[in-house]
Amino acid sequence: MTKTARRTAPRIALALLPAVLSIFAGCATPPKPRELEAYDLLRKSANLQDASKKSPDLVAGAEKMADRSREEWQSNDLEESRRDAIMANIKLKTALALSEQEQLKAKIQTLSAQQAKAEEEASDLSEKLANENEKLVLLQKYVEARKTAEADKQRLSAQMTNEQQKAQADHERLALQLASEQKIAAAQLALRTADTVDASKFAKAEYSAASDMLAKASAELQQNDYAGAQASAEVAKKNADKATEMAKPLYEQAEQASQNKARDEALARDASAISGADVRLERRGDLQRLVIAVPELFSKRKPEIANGHDAVIDAIAQLIKKYPTYPVQIIGYTDNRGKASELLAISAARAQSVYSALASKGVETKRLMASGLGGDDPRFDNKTAPGRAKNNRIEIVFLYH
Repeated sequence: MTKTARRTAPRIALALLPAVLSIFAGCATPPKPRELEAYDLLRKSANLQDASKKSPDLVAGAEKMADRSREEWQSNDLEESRRDAIMANIKLKTALALSEQEQLKAKIQTLSAQQAKAEEEASDLSEKLANENEKLVLLQKYVEARKTAEADKQRLSAQMTNEQQKAQADHERLALQLASEQKIAAAQLALRTADTVDASKFAKAEYSAASDMLAKASAELQQNDYAGAQASAEVAKKNADKATEMAKPLYEQAEQASQNKARDEALARDASAISGADVRLERRGDLQRLVIAVPELFSKRKPEIANGHDAVIDAIAQLIKKYPTYPVQIIGYTDNRGKASELLAISAARAQSVYSALASKGVETKRLMASGLGGDDPRFDNKTAPGRAKNNRIEIVFLYH
């Protein structure tokens, strides 16, 4: 390696170091929430042991909430981790404040006892000492002791008051923060509910307003503007609820249309599987129909179904029962040979025979309508025998909604 290469290699390594560190950083656990760090620092308090004795439930509760917060932090559930760390801080600070209050009360009682003792000593010495000078000295000591005790008492009382006020202020701030986070969570839930009815499509304005206000509430919370965060979160939830209300009927209509389409397609597939039947889709104005044409069910001009057609009747009955939401028409047709009135009567009798056969297979008759149209609407050439045979047919018509 040349001198130039040896000088260049370290520089390249240093230039690549940030990229390598960035790759490793992407897989690391997220930074510990500041609320959890505050709790860990609070646990180092010198009064923790005494607080554990005096308020074991509060300290245990705080530790339990902190453990839960650490688990949520490790699981990347940062919002839940911060919330539980806040509650752990509140509990531990309350326990420490109660402990410090008890200590301050004990000190005051000690000083009061010392003061009483000093007063008793001064009284005894006043009676025993005849020398006025010694009385004066004892009196001065008594006065000084009383002044000192009173000053210490006032100082400790002031200190206790300040600690209580500080603890109360911290409690109120944390309570406001928690309330803000709860309102934001409620708005987030309302927005997710709106997503279930595709509100971003069917109520776009209201959904967008809710999303914008939710983002604003989160930003205000980061800036410790708890009042603003709560107000924005409430507006976000209101807009999300309105978006859900507006989108739901439109979403349900779209879903119903999609389900109807899928059902119609399934009906067409199942109908096409019936052996010996000809299936077609027709649209007449706004009405769409699925027509199953079954030829050659009857012998010559007879209205009764000929033997050997049970399989196709069974298949049609099963199809009608499988799709119970469709009204069904049974229409009889003939070829064009004969008088129109006779052909009409034959076709109607044939339709009635199929009606009765389907009813015997368990099909609800209230869904069925039977009629005959004689030689009308031929589908094949009546000049040929095969064409006439196919025109002598029964059509099972499913009416689409």
